[in-house]
Amino acid sequence: MHTNSQSDAQARAWARYCRLQEERPALFAASDVLRVITDEQAVREFCRRTGRVIGVVYESRYSMMVVDLVEDGAGNRFAYERLVPAQTGGVVSLPMYDGKFVLLRQYRHAIRGEQLAFPRGFGEPGLTAEQNLHKELSEEIGAQVQSVMLLGTVAPDSGMMSTQAEVYFCTVSRPQCAEGHEGILRCVLLGAEELREKIAAGAVTDGFTLAALALWQAKFGG
Repeated sequence: MHTNSQSDAQARAWARYCRLQEERPALFAASDVLRVITDEQAVREFCRRTGRVIGVVYESRYSMMVVDLVEDGAGNRFAYERLVPAQTGGVVSLPMYDGKFVLLRQYRHAIRGEQLAFPRGFGEPGLTAEQNLHKELSEEIGAQVQSVMLLGTVAPDSGMMSTQAEVYFCTVSRPQCAEGHEGILRCVLLGAEELREKIAAGAVTDGFTLAALALWQAKFGG
């Protein structure tokens, strides 16, 4: 049986979900493999039967947790969670200074540990991905972009996250690392071969970084 609080939570989640469908229809693209059920009566019945909340169940300035009701090819219906960025325009940069890549040694709360990774950032309201690139590099490594090339787009965890980020290779001015900003510990400069050795040794595990480097290698044969 639904309590009043459960009903209120479902009403709020569903109202935001309906607005999200209008704002970003690509998130609800048609598929014969997994169909997103958007019929309100069908969703209400599923929620009543299972006690699940369908819709946007959490939202911040960075991301939102979306729970969809989906149907597979066999007609089975179930709740499927995904993490959606609050804004499009996320970026990953491969900054190079004096022939070496600039990476960040940074503490990441989600894994409760440090990672060595290329600078990256969420999308920002009112900024294109390339404008966001300039902003992120200025804030995180204290450098100005001198040249820039779009390498492609990566989706590092499509099982759970809707995040897709544009990847840029750029040359930058001398980095002045913003230590302490967003968990940044220091900047690390590595040549391409040094970075490959780090990866082979298991010292680089960040999915964005590995995917971005693969794009760079495909473009330049590095």
